[in-house]
Amino acid sequence: MKGSSRSREEIRDALLKELELLEAEGIHSIPCNSVDNLSAQKTSVVPSAKSEATSEKKIAIPDTVAGSPPCMVPIGPPPPPEVELPDGTKEERWNYLRDRVLRCPVCTAHVKPGKKVVFGIGNLDADIFLCGEAPGADEEIAGEPFVGRAGQLLTKIIGAMGLRRSDVYIGNIINWRPEMPTPHGNRPPTEEEVAFCLPYLRAQVQIVGPKVIVALGATAVRGLLGRDPTRRMGDVRGQWTKFGDTPLMITYHPSYLLRYASNESKRTVWEDFMKVMEFLSMPISEKQRAYFL
Repeated sequence: MKGSSRSREEIRDALLKELELLEAEGIHSIPCNSVDNLSAQKTSVVPSAKSEATSEKKIAIPDTVAGSPPCMVPIGPPPPPEVELPDGTKEERWNYLRDRVLRCPVCTAHVKPGKKVVFGIGNLDADIFLCGEAPGADEEIAGEPFVGRAGQLLTKIIGAMGLRRSDVYIGNIINWRPEMPTPHGNRPPTEEEVAFCLPYLRAQVQIVGPKVIVALGATAVRGLLGRDPTRRMGDVRGQWTKFGDTPLMITYHPSYLLRYASNESKRTVWEDFMKVMEFLSMPISEKQRAYFL
């Protein structure tokens, strides 16, 4: 914008804030001219400095051209993407999908300057697909899932199974860190955020073709199985179900063990992972069976 010192990121953040405020007030669309008329008028939809100073919540909307019917521009969540993987090897299909997600305009719009969209990583021939919830502060810096404290604990669990991190595949329900009003803390992703990213997760499962998916935490369960207000993690953890045709084991997120670091909690999660090992006919030593007893 000529004469403005605001960066593109600041303009984007201001616009998103205005739209979120409108949506919070129950306004899910705004009238406008046709796309051609919009591009010709060059009307700004960025809040002015004056409106910001007076805390006015307005968006400049062009007048309707006489004789042309008004249209409505939705400001709610975008529809989930349609993902059709190309033919090729697993690596070629994975690279295609990864590039698409990293360039996804919806994903990148949720990422703050200097941070990254987070895509899955690991062995494309893995028997085990570990599915988490959403990236945290460490993950959005590294651009890789499970690299913070919870990720370090997950790596130890993988090692206790007799595997390496490179033997499994690790992904998340959504590909960006859910925005927070403060630099610290995390929040669960919204239903709309989960719904948008789910096709990308399905495509990763399709590429890897794991024998087992492990849902790590309530948000992962909600994303994979759908929302169920009556579902309680204490009731469903340790149970087998399915995501499509793939067997799915439910357990707690590693961050749960960071909050409740008792041997009882650790044993609970470890028993779930031993069920996965038994399902895959992995050897389990007496030492492994006695962990956290």
